[in-house]
Amino acid sequence: MNKKKILFLFFFIFFINKSDGNELVNKVIVSIDNSIITEFDVNKEINLIKFVNKIENTNNLEALKKETINNLIDRKIKDIETNNYKIEVSEKELENNLYNYLSNLKISSEDIEIFFKKNEIEANYVKTLIKIDMKWSKLIREMYSSRINVNLTEIDKLMQKENTNSDNYEKLKQQLIINEQNKLLNKFSSTHLEKSKKKYLIKFL
Repeated sequence: MNKKKILFLFFFIFFINKSDGNELVNKVIVSIDNSIITEFDVNKEINLIKFVNKIENTNNLEALKKETINNLIDRKIKDIETNNYKIEVSEKELENNLYNYLSNLKISSEDIEIFFKKNEIEANYVKTLIKIDMKWSKLIREMYSSRINVNLTEIDKLMQKENTNSDNYEKLKQQLIINEQNKLLNKFSSTHLEKSKKKYLIKFL
């Protein structure tokens, strides 16, 4: 079966809504070359956003849906690109980041498992999202590490404004350097993502 036939078949996938017995068509809403984003993908993401942000009701669902679709497109591009470059992260790094992510949100592993079951979401969903972000960050660092030069003169000027004792001086200076490097990396990340998007055929269906 060729790729066009496979993509065509996705238009006829049906999911049963167990709560009311109605059939819900899992419509393909975006295609990115041979990858797709469906209504089901969007609903999963919206449910996750509501869960982690403790949102009960959404005043502007359409705006949230539009933003979610754009985020899913970005993530899909990041996944394709990092796979093309064969970027990998270790399982230990991934587990640590997952733990920190849930801890920062004050979400227990039990709570997230209950959420997954309730919304019929695969158990490794959040882990997969974190892995894509980690791989993308690693790719950007590898590609742009030589261009994240920080202006130390500006850092020194910032330091002079701070009322810092000698014990904390170097520590604060290092933190300011890291912050400036991260700002540059975020800029390179956005630029590279926009460039990457132009390499793929993105179609709204």
